[in-house]
Amino acid sequence: MKKFLFAAVALFIVNGAFAQINFGAKAGVNLANVTDADDASMKFGFHVGGFAEFVINERISIQPELLFSTQGTTTDYKEAGVSIDASLNLNYINVPVLLKVNIAGGLSAEVGPQVGFLLSAKLKEEAMGLSATEDVKDQLKTLDVSLPIGLSYTFAEKFVVGARYAFGLTKISKEGDSKSKNSVIQISFGYKF
Repeated sequence: MKKFLFAAVALFIVNGAFAQINFGAKAGVNLANVTDADDASMKFGFHVGGFAEFVINERISIQPELLFSTQGTTTDYKEAGVSIDASLNLNYINVPVLLKVNIAGGLSAEVGPQVGFLLSAKLKEEAMGLSATEDVKDQLKTLDVSLPIGLSYTFAEKFVVGARYAFGLTKISKEGDSKSKNSVIQISFGYKF
């Protein structure tokens, strides 16, 4: 799938199909969670990276991005009568390739596949003033596929604000019957160079 997406973008470039190419940087807040996990709560994180917007015409463009994204979830549970706060901290390099459709003015809808590459995964548990952190990367899949859907608004020709929801299409765990998938709401601010 990844090779197909990059081949499609390269094909458009070679054929000179784009009227304009805009490059930019973006950063923002993540509200991340993991679906189908017991008592899971949203975890605050962030994303930062860059994008290239290949404008096909005044209504349609394709926007690949390269983002560092902190994701995961938090939960609390009791074991032997002791309350434990746990946090799963996941760091990804995400590569969404979005189809953007200009709805009106600077408002655009965006949708497209996203491939994520797991960089690190740590499980932190805290109880009774003590904490322990465990590396759990070997228990998780290194490749994550999701589908982001969102809206963005460009103003003053250079500034972009956006909100999107990326729901996971693949399970994150290698082992067991877990059906947990990534679920991330992103609110971002960007600047076109």
